[in-house]
Amino acid sequence: MMKWTACFLLLSVALYVGASKDNPDNADAALDNIAITTIAAPKPQQSPFISCKDVPSSISGVYLIQINNNNEPFEVFCEQEHFGGGWIVVQHRFDGSVDFYRNWNEYREGFGNLEHEFWLGLQKIHQITTARGHEILFELKDFNGTHVFARYDEFQIGSEKEQYSLKTLGKYNGTASDAMEVNKGMKFSTKDRDNDQAVFDCAQGREGAWWYNACTNVNLNGPYKVYSNSQVGSLKSMFWYLFKGRNLDLSFSRMMIRELE
Repeated sequence: MMKWTACFLLLSVALYVGASKDNPDNADAALDNIAITTIAAPKPQQSPFISCKDVPSSISGVYLIQINNNNEPFEVFCEQEHFGGGWIVVQHRFDGSVDFYRNWNEYREGFGNLEHEFWLGLQKIHQITTARGHEILFELKDFNGTHVFARYDEFQIGSEKEQYSLKTLGKYNGTASDAMEVNKGMKFSTKDRDNDQAVFDCAQGREGAWWYNACTNVNLNGPYKVYSNSQVGSLKSMFWYLFKGRNLDLSFSRMMIRELE
């Protein structure tokens, strides 16, 4: 705004000088008739934002969003620096400091620290993915430093009445392999809510919580374990089974959703 004001003042001075040369008697009258107006620059959108795609900053961090007028604002971690930015992080694990073997209520509400390890919460994920179309990206790394990802161009989960079922999972692309295919349409299960298709309790058997079928190729909420032998894994661990063709334990996982264009 100061820049526009300065430009207008310079123009005013030029007009005054011109008037002085043509008719010195009219110069003061010309200056009196000049109204100093300012042109306000467009204001950046203020928090809360509709989604991370609306955050004007290119810096990743915690931001306040409000999906629509029917929902209260809440904080999310926005990934703004990788994969094109605009991602809402819904799960992040990298050191095993947070216990993910939790009950239904905890998975519904979320737990952990948004700037550390956390699960955003099924109810929030449902609200976000129901309000508008979203894609999902799984980012993974093993203990040898191999980094891969799996991206699905559509993602939506149902309501709590629908047991937060994986209603929509779109087309896959990436480098991790399509391990989520068997989870399509499955209800979410926790150690105290058995919604899977197996004859036993997958959440208890895998010590995690997921959209288990009978059971799963993915267990990103399983126990965080470090094995000295990188070729050996465990079904009771954090794994993406088709990554390297086995249930190799992972050192890092991040799940992110982004609003579609």
